[in-house]
Amino acid sequence: MIASQLINEHLSPLRTTDSVDAALLFMISQGVTELPLIEQKQLWNYVRLQQLATLPKDQTLGDVISKHPFPPSAHSNNHLYELIPLLAANELSILAVTDADGQYQGIIEQKSINKLIADSFTYRGMGAILVLRMSDRDFAPSQLARWIEENGAKLLGIMINHADQGQLRINVKLNTTTVKPILATLERQSIVVEHVFMAEDHDENDSKAFDMVFKFFDI
Repeated sequence: MIASQLINEHLSPLRTTDSVDAALLFMISQGVTELPLIEQKQLWNYVRLQQLATLPKDQTLGDVISKHPFPPSAHSNNHLYELIPLLAANELSILAVTDADGQYQGIIEQKSINKLIADSFTYRGMGAILVLRMSDRDFAPSQLARWIEENGAKLLGIMINHADQGQLRINVKLNTTTVKPILATLERQSIVVEHVFMAEDHDENDSKAFDMVFKFFDI
């Protein structure tokens, strides 16, 4: 899934010629707290609802909001997983999409990305989720998939974030709820299995730990 496929067709940007008052009313009617600000199809900056409340209502946005020299945006062909750090680093809940020439294309919402990622972990219903920990030097997705397939299962989804220095926490979605043979194989490869969820042949008593799987949705 790439950025151009995630554009929300129902959201529109603000323009530098819009008044603060009109922009405030528009954002409230759209039910959003942020929107891109554009001038002649070029991304100018981002406008936050809270920010507008402090500005003179009769001024235009171009007069009261400075032009960002390098406003963050997604390129049309950026992959879904490339968008997450962009949103997080800039503390945005929406992201403008631009083409190769920097022309504004549309808006992506963080909640749409979160939903797609969550859906990938519930694909085809009840499959176990493994939370693994291993060195980033040893991690190879193809090798991990092979170890899982050797036990008659499939790897349906994978999400990765950093744990400690040089360590990765890897969340793996399987197409099976039978995991004992898979766990044995992984442990033989010195991979630490931190948690197992939704497996019929494994007890996971720490219900609070389930939040770890999805904790980075709160970006």
